[in-house]
Amino acid sequence: MSLTHNILIVDDHPITQNGLRLLFASYERFTVVGALDRGATVGAFVQSQPVDLVILDLNMPDVRGINILAEIVGSRDMTVIILTGETNLGEIDYALKLGARAVVSKADPSDQIIAACDAALAGEIHISPYIAEALGKFQQPPVALSSRQMAILHYLAQGESNKEISYRLSIAQPTVSFHIAELRRKLDVTHNRKIVERAQELNLL
Repeated sequence: MSLTHNILIVDDHPITQNGLRLLFASYERFTVVGALDRGATVGAFVQSQPVDLVILDLNMPDVRGINILAEIVGSRDMTVIILTGETNLGEIDYALKLGARAVVSKADPSDQIIAACDAALAGEIHISPYIAEALGKFQQPPVALSSRQMAILHYLAQGESNKEISYRLSIAQPTVSFHIAELRRKLDVTHNRKIVERAQELNLL
């Protein structure tokens, strides 16, 4: 019996949702288990049923796609592919730093989506040639952070407390404190208030 991967589509455009459903229907190894047009419902969906892969549009009407990404990779280490018409390359670069496993443009051919899914599920990073060329000017940051550490950093930069971060990522406050201590160590700062400032200097945010 072949392994089937459960896919959640997060995109507010019905044409994109329907197109992806038709695309994945041609492959026995993929099953679309849901399609959401609001970002606020994503966290509850992935907690309530098995999802192996999320295909996420960065441009959602209610919640920033980046915030959705931070929540699901920070809480569950979820495999996420960005499928977007986003032209803000800084946002795309940040999505990769946060832990997105692949980025495909809506201008790319459909086989790029399948290639991205296969690569991401195999633990690889996949960036379509179109996006890779556009991202050429961005350099890798000198400090490597885990997806959870990046998610915590993301919320620290928004001014959220340890308690608020704990709630958002569904992890214990001591776990948040541990990762913040790791951020201090990796960023070579002595105080929590310096973490965001140093991260901005290193182009992590």
